[in-house]
Amino acid sequence: MDKLLCQSLEAAWEKAREGLVIFVQGKALYLNPSAASLLGVERDRAIGQGPMLVLRDHRLEELVHQTGETRLNVRGRVLLARAEGGILFLQDQTAEANRLEALEESSRVLAHELRTPVAGMMALLEALVQGVPEKESRQILELLYQEAERLKRLLEDLPLYRLPTAERTFNLEELCPRLERFLGLQLAERGAFIHWQASITVRASQDAVYQTLLNLLENAIKYGPGGEIAVVSGSGEGEVWLEVRDKGKPLPEYEPLFQSGQRGVHAAGARGTGLGLTLVRRLSAGWGGRAYGRACEGGNAFGVTFPVANPEAKAQD
Repeated sequence: MDKLLCQSLEAAWEKAREGLVIFVQGKALYLNPSAASLLGVERDRAIGQGPMLVLRDHRLEELVHQTGETRLNVRGRVLLARAEGGILFLQDQTAEANRLEALEESSRVLAHELRTPVAGMMALLEALVQGVPEKESRQILELLYQEAERLKRLLEDLPLYRLPTAERTFNLEELCPRLERFLGLQLAERGAFIHWQASITVRASQDAVYQTLLNLLENAIKYGPGGEIAVVSGSGEGEVWLEVRDKGKPLPEYEPLFQSGQRGVHAAGARGTGLGLTLVRRLSAGWGGRAYGRACEGGNAFGVTFPVANPEAKAQD
């Protein structure tokens, strides 16, 4: 009966997803296929070897000797390791850790998305409270309504991983008046102005493109030297491109700035979360494009690309 039970237990552990390593008198007596895979060792060679040769990680070796539970990053995997009486259990939690990291990143990006319209609405409300002429008051109310609508659409785009899906074909010039009104105060404070040279037609979510341009323009206003900020578009090599160019000193590198939390050398003293370009990349990927940064004549350019819009699509919208 005991022999039958041992055979049944061994058969179960051979198929288990959890890794199992058994040490007896300082030598490996048994390890199942999952443990061998997680540790990156060959079972036949591991049997009879000491903990260090089997586990190949001093933290796991100490755990076997001391008993307890810990979570470790071992050779690119996140492992939950538990040891007791010379028996080591290993559970691969890499997928769970990646999901949690993605959720945290999406939460930060969502907070950044929501912060922009809320900040704009607060500035407009402050202007109303301080008192403005009736004509300007009506324009401010229209802007507030537009931003409230955009905030509503952002909330409707939950859960976190879903990108705006209401695509249509439109000319980029349609976004210019709204962006200039929204950024008016920031432009005035920095002595900057927008020179619009983007009259090309694209197919994407207009809200996503608006958010993308808003992030790029806000970066140019905050981190640039003021003066002219150019919004330029063009086409070539099977794609359409849109760039925001400033007259700042060219940056030493651009790609790292698209990573979460990264800020350029010109960001010292400027408020920001380092998520603007991360969001730009996420949004551009949603419509099948890409995001990039480069040095241009007399400054820096940050841009996005679009697939070439089907000219017949406009009639279908």
